[in-house]
Amino acid sequence: MTLFVYLEALRSSAQAWEDQGEVVRGGRKSLGEVDASLLGARVQPAAQAFIDAWEKEVKRLEDAAGNHAEALRDAGLLFQQSDQDVVERSQRLLTWADRNVSPTVGPR
Repeated sequence: MTLFVYLEALRSSAQAWEDQGEVVRGGRKSLGEVDASLLGARVQPAAQAFIDAWEKEVKRLEDAAGNHAEALRDAGLLFQQSDQDVVERSQRLLTWADRNVSPTVGPR
């Protein structure tokens, strides 16, 4: 007996968020390489403020992607543990002869 949870979907979604975080991290690194001083003394302060604001927002998005990935992985682990606990508790309630019953094929 077992609960059916989409563990593979949780895993693949977590990986997708992790991958997106990597893409965003690459964009943030590119922003960090921009030299606003090349735009001249009059434009540099405004350009640097613009770059700094974007770097901050991109960092927030990168962190959010990582947090989503971690939350999905944690949920998968919790579902697995919960599933195992429920199966073990349920088996203890069954008669001795039925404790090894398979949820899909019946008694063994």
